[in-house]
Amino acid sequence: MLHVGIDDTDSLDGGCTTWVALRVIEALQPDFDLIGTPRLVRLNPDVPWKTRGNGAVALAFGRGAGPCTQVGELPGGPVLAHAEAAPAALDAEALLERVLTVVRAEARPSAQPGVVVSETRPSEKRYWQGVRGIMRDTQLREALEGAAHAGLNGGRGLAGAACALAWSPRSGGVALSCTWELLGYRERDRWGTPRDISAESVAAVAAVEKTFGCRDPDGSPAMVPHSSCPVLWGLRGLEPASLTAGFAALGPEQPERWLLWQTNQATDDHYVTALPAGGEASVRLSGTVAAAAQSRRGGHRFFGFAHEGGELECAAFEPSGDFRHVVDMLAPGDELEVCGSFEAGVLKLEKLCVIALALRQCKPPNPACPECGARTHSAGRDAGYRCRPCGTRVPAPAPEPVAPALAPGWYDPPASARRHLVRPARLMAVTKKNSRRPIFKMETA
Repeated sequence: MLHVGIDDTDSLDGGCTTWVALRVIEALQPDFDLIGTPRLVRLNPDVPWKTRGNGAVALAFGRGAGPCTQVGELPGGPVLAHAEAAPAALDAEALLERVLTVVRAEARPSAQPGVVVSETRPSEKRYWQGVRGIMRDTQLREALEGAAHAGLNGGRGLAGAACALAWSPRSGGVALSCTWELLGYRERDRWGTPRDISAESVAAVAAVEKTFGCRDPDGSPAMVPHSSCPVLWGLRGLEPASLTAGFAALGPEQPERWLLWQTNQATDDHYVTALPAGGEASVRLSGTVAAAAQSRRGGHRFFGFAHEGGELECAAFEPSGDFRHVVDMLAPGDELEVCGSFEAGVLKLEKLCVIALALRQCKPPNPACPECGARTHSAGRDAGYRCRPCGTRVPAPAPEPVAPALAPGWYDPPASARRHLVRPARLMAVTKKNSRRPIFKMETA
């Protein structure tokens, strides 16, 4: 069996690496069998040269053995994946050349593709370097040792290809090691034209058990791209069966072909738990609200946040929609867990968890005079109240508690404003303060 990693074939103006991988599968039939489900691996979302989703792909080919399962559909028939590979002598260099032929034909002119073909996969640590940091040249050379590989137009995609090969569900997050995405692809002559997928059909698949990220709270589709890429829609879920059984409801436009992917999406694998010494990173921090939120030009919200390492600003930007209203309801002293991208002293929020709420209080009404019943008035700062008709002085009453508008739990922006690696709030486990028992907060798809 040979493992094939591919990255950096698209650009901001079009293309898709999963499409290139599908074309590779098609080109290698019937000489090679697909072994296992194709894997779509999202890498560090903070690298400055990323395209839209910073996704690389990993495939395995060989001589199939054991049972096989349909994982896709091509115009010429089904895509079958074998559970195991039979022993066979395979030429990695020859396979590399066949893959490169497809990559050269399908990659965007401005892309820097990288292709890796290897009998073994790189160490798992290469995945963590790729999803949380940047793989350095020495690390890349070590990852490519013994593998057939080639880079085009500079070959920056070699790092992503190696990282994709290093990922497996076993190396994923603790609570959610992998998810699944079924991608439908358009006919080539329709690329760049508006997609005809109704909100009603998206609502139908959103109701399928264990799907997520299909639509926003206002009902608008979040699973349908707006770019000129080949993808018609992407249906995500926790199990593959619900995706392959449920996508037929989508329409009216139908996919020319489709392919099921095992992914690291929605695993939170990109978060570290400490601020970086320099540069950018995606972090997950615990602390308290240090200052109430302020609205700034453009409708963005900023609030102070104190954590073990000091203080920083957290920001919820305008595209996050109603998530900003959650930020507006925070008060100093609220205990939070915040997740987001840290850059230039600001944490750009991707989600937050309210762990415990500080006491909310309000000033009670001016008290009535105990002598004549008239309404008293403030006698000055810290001087209590005074009745103007009779001169009676009354001490200031204690502030009254106010029920908070927030409840403990996870909150996040709508699906259309969410990064691929971010686990949705509806899939997060909420832990009560001073308790290890998780409480699951489930919301609509």
